[in-house]
Amino acid sequence: MKEKLNVFHITLLIYMTEMNITLFNLPRLVAENIGTNGWAGYLFLSLIATFNIFLYRMVYKMGNGASLFQILETAIPKAALYPFYLALSLFWIVTASFIGKNYFLIFQMLSFQTTNPMFIFLLFCLMVFCLLIKNIYNISKANTVFFIMTIWTLLLSFYHYRDWKIVRFTTFWFQDAAQGHSFHNWTEVYTTFVGFELCIFLFPYVNKKSKLFKGVFLGHWLITLALLIVLITSFGFFSFDQIQSLLYPVIDLLDFIEIPFINRIENLVFVMFMLGNLITTVMFCFAALSTLRQVFPRMKPNRIEFGIVLLVFIIGYFPKYLAQSELLLRKVLFIEIGLAISIPILLILVLQYLKLKGKKPKNEG
Repeated sequence: MKEKLNVFHITLLIYMTEMNITLFNLPRLVAENIGTNGWAGYLFLSLIATFNIFLYRMVYKMGNGASLFQILETAIPKAALYPFYLALSLFWIVTASFIGKNYFLIFQMLSFQTTNPMFIFLLFCLMVFCLLIKNIYNISKANTVFFIMTIWTLLLSFYHYRDWKIVRFTTFWFQDAAQGHSFHNWTEVYTTFVGFELCIFLFPYVNKKSKLFKGVFLGHWLITLALLIVLITSFGFFSFDQIQSLLYPVIDLLDFIEIPFINRIENLVFVMFMLGNLITTVMFCFAALSTLRQVFPRMKPNRIEFGIVLLVFIIGYFPKYLAQSELLLRKVLFIEIGLAISIPILLILVLQYLKLKGKKPKNEG
């Protein structure tokens, strides 16, 4: 009998997957795109993400736990789906690469201005490969260790309490957004929630005892709470104009921390958050791996994994500068949001069609 994921590991996996690179500029994104007291708008967007998770829950219930591929292949010939699978796989590989490379371009700006970021990125890709060749259970166990190594950083928020002023929040709501309010601007803040949609690839690795969606909802709201603490700390420590002008307000927050036995704690914390970035990258690679296995089911072990990580590294050459990397990352995250919403809706429609035809997807998990 195959080992199944449990609710604890699922919760932490979703938490770490959503803790992507947008964490460091989140306060600026909220201030620029939502305006004063933007933390309330952030909570509203989290509720929208919760509804999106509910759509995945509907797919799981309606399909009786069948995977994305089992549902589609019951309605459409498998060969006709190959181009769709290949396109999705390539997109998730590109997303994984841009997320990983963006982190190291920021790291280069902070600490290693003369070091080629591709050298550090190569070491990062080796770490991705070492996790990707393991199964999802081992990835989740490694993720638990990474969670324990990073969760303590939230306590650093209390260091700023002496300079934290509630008057900096102002009595105005959602005003002074840099470019006004628009669907595009609010969507830019919503990119911070990217990652929960990968729960669809966990369907074959859970059963009823796993309480999959209890874990997904808990993980999503746990990271929401953590980032809300970061937002409230930032909005009470910096003035609103300062937040809008700082490139990475979270890093500047850490820069104010002075501990006698640690020099430049922001570098230490930033390195710790590489673990969260690693899990996000690995999970997008895992999504690509799960999809490519449908196209190449007889491929020898570790061949597909090696090809995925090689592509992640090669694609990492495209964003050479931080500004270019930010732009490319924003574009892929916007597309990922569209996929996160459209995939469960598509599957619900397919399941309704199968129900009318009297067919059921085979659940081999």
